[in-house]
Amino acid sequence: MTLTKKQAAQLCIDALNSEQKLRQKVIVVAINILVISGIITFLTSWYFGLACLLICGLLGQFAHERMDNSIQARKLMAIKSLKWQNTELENPDLLDKLTKIVG
Repeated sequence: MTLTKKQAAQLCIDALNSEQKLRQKVIVVAINILVISGIITFLTSWYFGLACLLICGLLGQFAHERMDNSIQARKLMAIKSLKWQNTELENPDLLDKLTKIVG
């Protein structure tokens, strides 16, 4: 897939923003899993609560890995379309450079 410089920069900006939001979403999901498992434990028995915790944790981990892989792939595709090195992702001024390209 061929991207223009502006499209690649916007894709990288979106991937960086998604990466930041992913951390917040993981915390919210973990709290929800604990609350739901606690309620199930209170209403039924401890082993049903534990089963819920383990199953929901496994599903949450799977979803997190898929989303993280998708974000990393978008960042790498954008960097390759811009013809930059992969080390540019660690640059603290990366967001400023990308904003200049988009703007």
